[in-house]
Amino acid sequence: MFEFIDDYPGGDIIYPQNGLYIPDATECMRCGLCISLCPTYKLFRIEAETPRSRLRTIDKIINENTAVSDEELKHLNNCTQCRACETICPGKMAYGHLFDLAREQRCQTNALDRRGNFLTTIGFKLIEHKALLNAATVIIRLYQKTGLQFLLRKTALLRLFKLDKAELLMPEANISNLAQRYPTDKQHRGNVALFTGCISDHFDRKTLLAAVKLLNVIGFDVLVPKAQTCCGAIHQHQGKTDIADKMATLNIDVFNSLDIEAIIFTASGCGLMLNEYEQKAGDAPKNFSNNLFDITEFLNRHWPDDIKLKEPHANARKVAVHEPCSQRNVPKPELENKDAWSRHQHVYALLEKIPEITVIPLPENQICCGAGGVHMLTHTEIAEPLRNIKLAHFEQTKADFLVSTNIGCALHLTTGLHRNKVIHPVVLLAELLP
Repeated sequence: MFEFIDDYPGGDIIYPQNGLYIPDATECMRCGLCISLCPTYKLFRIEAETPRSRLRTIDKIINENTAVSDEELKHLNNCTQCRACETICPGKMAYGHLFDLAREQRCQTNALDRRGNFLTTIGFKLIEHKALLNAATVIIRLYQKTGLQFLLRKTALLRLFKLDKAELLMPEANISNLAQRYPTDKQHRGNVALFTGCISDHFDRKTLLAAVKLLNVIGFDVLVPKAQTCCGAIHQHQGKTDIADKMATLNIDVFNSLDIEAIIFTASGCGLMLNEYEQKAGDAPKNFSNNLFDITEFLNRHWPDDIKLKEPHANARKVAVHEPCSQRNVPKPELENKDAWSRHQHVYALLEKIPEITVIPLPENQICCGAGGVHMLTHTEIAEPLRNIKLAHFEQTKADFLVSTNIGCALHLTTGLHRNKVIHPVVLLAELLP
């Protein structure tokens, strides 16, 4: 028996009540519309690097249960999982879900592509165990502050152990703990909870604290539950859905137990995964999802008229907006208690509250920057050219800052720019509070 999801961005998608509807590859209309938005096709210009070709490989894995060649797997795994193809597909293919399902099936049969296995295995374990991640963060902090980082960068050791790319992405670690509650000193309007994720907590603290500051200023107490864990996106997209499901269950239980008006996230990549919890059975995931908001959306909807931001300095008055795929391509179907905008539109509206500022979209925002979770580590030959295209567009805009709402994209783009050039919009706003 099927139910129709009417408010999916591209139209109706059919789901069975007990699981995901799996289309055959033959259901692809082969119209070619998806090709124009596919980042890997943009680089290689071959049919094998198109969504419709990958669907044939996915169909073999899921439906036919037949062997796929190493070449087919290579092209499948080259996908950045941006899901831009979903936004234009007239056949309403749920490409992202099908991709994850294929990864899961191969993972279960121990046949998943092992590229980048050393780094990803370590990363998985750190994300799964918060105590290990906290310990690793202390070691990273010492590495950054003792001069060891400077010395190792002068040698070939990082490259020898294939750690050079990951090390270059790594911002300064923060080993302090966030408070569990940040009360507002304004007229109290309610309580919200902040989702910190696994990486942002230690490596994007500036954004989290800026979000807290802004939420306090507009009248909300901010709760930061210690028991929360990673959103599960990295595990989900690598086929480890059993672990991702455990993380989802924990987060749902933790946040649903709080007396709050909203659950706020600052990283759009996490937000996408958190939004998809609602596809799980039961009322608890739906209750969690109903309370979920991107920080820019929540601030934009609740911004008081009496808060006037200061004018930015003369060298900070032009901002280019990078729209992450996780925010642009797969917005959550809007719920009754939210307005009808796509999430990336709230970024522009929020930034335009700054006086004397020029806000422009980064050219070709519809094309992925190449970050793609761990893709920027495992497929540098794809990620770096896509990043360089973005940076060239940024230079052409002559903007002072490049704004992005996803930490993965921001870290990836930062490797080609000065670190303080790529910022989250809430950081910019927090610095301009009166």
